This record gives sequence, structure tokens and C-alpha cells, in this order.
Amino acid sequence: MAMAFWREGSGRVAVSFIGEGGSSLGEWHEAINLCAARRLPAIFCIQNNQTALSTPVADQSAVRTFAEKAAGYGVPGVTIDGTDPEAIAGAFGWAAERARAGLGPALIELVAMRMCGHAHHDDMLYLGRDPQTSWEIPPLTGHGYANRELYEYWASRDPIALYAARLTADAILAPGDLDRFKSEAEAIVEAEARAVIDAPWPDPAQAGIGVFANEPARVRVEVLDPDVRLRTRNAEAAEPTEKSGCASSAGCRFNVEEAPPFDAKGRTFLDAVMLGVGDALRADPRVFVYGEDVGGSYGNAFLLLRPLIEELGDRIINSPIAESGVLGVCVGAALAGQRPIGEMQFNDFVATGFNQLVNNAAMNRYRWGGGVPMVLRMPWGGLRHAGPYHSQNTEAWFYRTPGLKIVVPSTPHDARALMASAVADPDPVLYYEHIALYRDPRIRQAIADEPPAPIPLGRAAVRRAGDDLAIISYGAFVHVALRLAEKLAADGIEASVLDLRSLAPLDRDALLHVARHCHKVLVIHEDSRTGGIGESLAAIIQEEAFEALDAPIRIVGALDTPVPYSPSLEEFYLPSEAQIERAARLLIAY
Repeated sequence: MAMAFWREGSGRVAVSFIGEGGSSLGEWHEAINLCAARRLPAIFCIQNNQTALSTPVADQSAVRTFAEKAAGYGVPGVTIDGTDPEAIAGAFGWAAERARAGLGPALIELVAMRMCGHAHHDDMLYLGRDPQTSWEIPPLTGHGYANRELYEYWASRDPIALYAARLTADAILAPGDLDRFKSEAEAIVEAEARAVIDAPWPDPAQAGIGVFANEPARVRVEVLDPDVRLRTRNAEAAEPTEKSGCASSAGCRFNVEEAPPFDAKGRTFLDAVMLGVGDALRADPRVFVYGEDVGGSYGNAFLLLRPLIEELGDRIINSPIAESGVLGVCVGAALAGQRPIGEMQFNDFVATGFNQLVNNAAMNRYRWGGGVPMVLRMPWGGLRHAGPYHSQNTEAWFYRTPGLKIVVPSTPHDARALMASAVADPDPVLYYEHIALYRDPRIRQAIADEPPAPIPLGRAAVRRAGDDLAIISYGAFVHVALRLAEKLAADGIEASVLDLRSLAPLDRDALLHVARHCHKVLVIHEDSRTGGIGESLAAIIQEEAFEALDAPIRIVGALDTPVPYSPSLEEFYLPSEAQIERAARLLIAY
């Protein structure tokens, strides 16, 4: 959020509270470092509770105080008595004032002690007994794991008792005020607790609400239910039967999507992604780009953003080399109303930011209604002999993560149009761009200067229509499918090619329609077969279109190994065009 406040110039300050145990996380270090580097308006507060669950401070850190760590980030750090409210107020006032003055973050360590268990279940272990509800700090028995010497010292520093005594001595509290305040607080807590206790449990159907914005409730559907099967058959029978776009005379019931033809003089896929980012930056001042080496004079590891630097460079912001930090900035800025476009330099690197993406970006809307409208650009894929850390296919990692949307354009036109939809979407969108397509001369397309109409997320595209075989793919392998279809056509075999284009949400209607129409299905993708998208697609088709199939669904993917570096090994690892063709011909002959 500090990035959003800095960009807005609003004078707001972001505050992070974390226990001393949590400050050992790499994410915390990435956050304070990137805030310091940009002088973002932030305050980092470490609540030193003396123990993290059961781990004492000495096992967490070798420094005398946690505030000493601030110097390593080039920010000031102070250690404050965490039981003194006036000292706390003064420290936070000082830190907020310097943050608003553009001096960047500060670190405040509040030292006190946790006077109960880590959670209610831990009270017995920590204290040696279950405490009673009381305004008094519970006594420690000989059976608890809390440090007795520290516990007794901090018990004598009870902030309520000490501050009440100070206010009474200064004649700010009158006799009886403290008891009245306690009674009022007890009444408020009791009323709120009673409201929760008396509230009915949620309607179970609400479990399917809130994964994405503006989405119907998710429900369980038994596809073998006779009523469901009848509705499906009726819907299929009611569909129009025009032959427009069909490659054969059998009456296929879907059209090939109109798109600019491939043109050797057209723009590259890389150009199209750049144009899409530029469109978004010009259309909405809330949009900014954040990632490693994206700004300055470099403009991204593939020089993709370089044409935008002169015009829009103030909104193309370099990050430290810290993927979790990149994702954290994007999540926070999105929650604060911005529209960030984050970038993983290679999609493989997202592994170090998994928590921010899967547990924060994906879940916030479902957990508490906090929308995270962000795009994460993910350069991906093999076919380049770049080894296991620059060639992985990570889409399946996130395909099964509710709350994340995934788009995978295969053409320059779609790359630009899908970027517009991704940036406008109210939910987090992973935008996979295949590196092997960036400068592929075979897929250049003529692209107009003005932005194209956005392509809705969740809409697949029929790239070729036929009756004998459905070939389903996404990304770079769509073009493998098209080349195969042309080769089969020379032998009188007409194949449909479905470009999924969007993995989440998935165009289930298009998927099932092409399967039912062609009766034989070949799914191809670059990812390993086991646990890949193809197995999920096959399960959907098998469950919902089984009666229309004339052969087993065939999936062709990579070997179940890491991506090899050696060219000869990678070529064997990836599904070859010959291997895919053989699978197709075996299906046709089945």
C-alpha cells in the first residue's frame, strides 16, 4: 500500500505490524528493503513478545535489539517500551512525520511480553493452566513453558494498571473512572460476543460465493443426473447449424474466429504485449508497471518495454531483485485502488513469491471482500534451450488456485486485446506470454494503431474448423496444432483447432462443444502431462461428453522431469511434432 500512497502523493502512511518471530520471514525483509530503496511512506513495527509460539528471541536473532536491524536497510530504528502508550504514540508520530516528509520508512520495536499462549489452545502449555477471564494478568504455574523471570518482570509492567495510576496521579482520572471504563468495555465485549454466539451459521450455499467479482455462486453439479443430461442434450440440439467457417460439408456448428491474418510485415508478439501495456498506461492513470529491470534505460530483460520508457517511464518502476516484494507491492497497491501490472522476469521465479500470490492475491476477495485488481505478466516456456530455471511451465500450479485468473494468448492480436481485459478485470490475472513467440516471424500480424476491442476473459477461439478430430491447446502449441491440422488435411482429415486462450475462467462450453462435434479429442501442451491442464480438460470432457466420444481422449505433453538444459535433452523432453502427429493419426484410426 505504501507504493500506492507514494504514487498518489496523498500523505497517507502504510503501517506494518508483525511479531518478532514473523520478522524472520524473507517477505518482511524484502518489504522493508524495497520501501527504503524508494523512500516509500511506511512504518515497520516489530512487536517483541519475547517468544514466537514457543521459540525464544535468542533462537530468532543474534542482535541485541530488533531495531538494530534497521541500519542494514538504511532506515532509522528505535526501541520503545511497549507498555508505555505515550512513548508509543510519540514514536509513531515521529515516524509518520518523517514518512510524510519523503524521508522513507522507520522501524519501531515495541518491547513487551506475551502474557498468554500463542492461541487459546496454547494457554495451558504456556501458563500451566487455563486462565480465567479477568483484568488481571494470570499467574504462571510451574508447569508452563513461559520464562518465569521475564514473565514476572513484564507482569509488573501491566500497562493498564501503570497508566491508570499515572492518569490518577495527574488528576486526569477521577475516583471510580477506571471501574466505570472497565464495566463499559466488558459490556461492549459481552454484547459483541453474544451477537456472534447467537448468530446462525451461514447458509452452506454461501461457500460458493465470492471467489471472483460478479460471478454466480459456485455449486456442485452431478453430471450424471438425468435432468442435467437432458438439459445438456436439449441445449446441444437447440444450437444453430450454419456451416459458416467449417472446413468440411458435414455441418459443423461453430465458426472460426475472425482475426488478422499472419503477415511477415506485421508486428511481433513482443510488440503486441508492449502495445497492450502502453494502451493500459495511457488509458488509466492508476496503472503502473513494477518489476525487475523493467524501467530505467533497460526496459525489461527482453527490451519489451523500452519503446515506452521515454513517454511513460515515470510509471514503469524498477523493483529490487525480490519476487515476493514485487507481488506484495502489487497486492497492496491493488487493495489501495491502483491497477498494477507486475512482472516476473521469467515465470519460473514466481516460486519465491508463492505466498503473496496464492494466499494473499487469490484469497483476499473470498476471505473479506478485498478486491485485488492486478495483472502479473509471466514470460514462460521452453523451445529455447534455456534450462530449468528459465523454461518451466507454471500454469498448472495456479490453475487449481481459486481466485486467480489465467490468460494465455497465442497471437499478437490476442496478446494486445487480452491485456486490456486483464487490466480492467477486478480480480488478479496471470498473463502468460510465451517467450518463443516473442519474435517468431511466422505469427506476425498487422496491428492497427488504435487499441483493438478487448477479448473477454473465459472465451476460447476456434482457429480451424473440422469434423474428424478436435485438437485443443493453448499458447505456443496452438501453432503446432494448426500446422498439424494442415498436414492432416492433405490426407483428407479435417481437424478443428480450439485455442483455449483463457485457462481460468475456462470456456467449458466451447471445450465440450468441439468434443461433442468431433467425437475424438487430442489435447496437447508443453507442460508435463502428469498434473497438467490436459488431464483436467480430459476429466471434464469424459464426465460431461462421454456419450459423444468415439475414442479415448489423448493427451500429449512433456516428460515428467525438470526442463533439461542440453538442446538434445530438451528436444526429447518436449512433445515433438512427430509425436503429436502420431497420436492424432492413431486417434483417427481408432
